[in-house]
Amino acid sequence: MTKEEYAKTLEKYAADKVADAKHDDYYAGYFDGLKKAIKLTKELDEPKKVVIPEFIANDIKYHKKHGSTLRGALGSAFDSDEESNVYYWFFTDDGDENVRKYISAWNNGYEVEKEPKYLVRVKGFKNHNEYYNEYYINYDCGDEIICLDDKYERNNFKTIFTKSWLKDNWPEYEAYNDAGLLEFEEAEDE
Repeated sequence: MTKEEYAKTLEKYAADKVADAKHDDYYAGYFDGLKKAIKLTKELDEPKKVVIPEFIANDIKYHKKHGSTLRGALGSAFDSDEESNVYYWFFTDDGDENVRKYISAWNNGYEVEKEPKYLVRVKGFKNHNEYYNEYYINYDCGDEIICLDDKYERNNFKTIFTKSWLKDNWPEYEAYNDAGLLEFEEAEDE
């Protein structure tokens, strides 16, 4: 029985006893108790959704779509012949907690972890203008190129990125990052 069904059962029972409550002190107190129980039932917490990485969410969707049971999904996740991001996720330092998260996500739903977003400054560039001496990565959406400019988004220019977006769309990203030439400043996408 869900909490909504339980609350409706109590409400129906209370509605049946409302006439008695007007004429009898015993039923009046009982009726007040039912109203309090209904209120508390409606306030019960639903199980909280866990936050999981996108690849785990995709794994759960895949297994549910193909009719797998939780046991079958976990069995395939632990199959060392099929090593994947999912497999390694279970064998990190947080492995036991990740198993709990997976089970909770399967049973109660989940939220996908949001990847942090950054403004990315390239070190080593100076401008002759003393008021403008920082260069940030910009993506010109029209020409589809990475360029350097200020950190303020304008029409057709993207300045806030996830690291995975940079890795997938800027071939030189890893070289700059590995050389220590990038500074990441957390940002909120507007």
